[in-house]
Amino acid sequence: MTNSSEEYFRALGEQFGLEAAPDDDGACCIAAEGAPGVIVRANDAAARMELSAVVAAELPEGAAYSDILDLLGLALGPLFDAPGIGRDPESGAIVLYALLPFTTTTPADFAEAVPQFLDRARNVSERLAELEPGE
Repeated sequence: MTNSSEEYFRALGEQFGLEAAPDDDGACCIAAEGAPGVIVRANDAAARMELSAVVAAELPEGAAYSDILDLLGLALGPLFDAPGIGRDPESGAIVLYALLPFTTTTPADFAEAVPQFLDRARNVSERLAELEPGE
C-alpha cells in the first residue's frame, strides 16, 4: 500500500476515533448504528479510495416506475462527483458506491466524506425497505 492510502486510513481512524486498519486486500469495514456496513477500500492502482455499501439484498418487488427513475438518477452520481448506485450482477444486491481520487480528495476530505456516505447509505437502504410489499 502506498503512503497516500495509509494517510486516508489514518484520517478516517481519527474521524471515528478508532484505528482504521486495512486488511491484506487494502479494505476495512466501517459500521454505524442503523446504517449498512461500508467497505472502505484503497485502490492504489486506480489512485483512489472506494466506498461501497449493500443497501438492499435485491431490488424490492414493490419498486414502481418512479422509484426506478430515482435509482437511475442516483446511478449517474459519479459523473457529478457524487455516489452512484448499481446492481451486483452475481448476487442481485443493490450497491451504493463512491470513488474518491487521490488527486482531488485530500485525506481530510475523505474522512469527512465517509460519514456523509454512511448517512446516504442509511437513507437509501431505508427508502428501498419501504418499497417492500407488506406481509
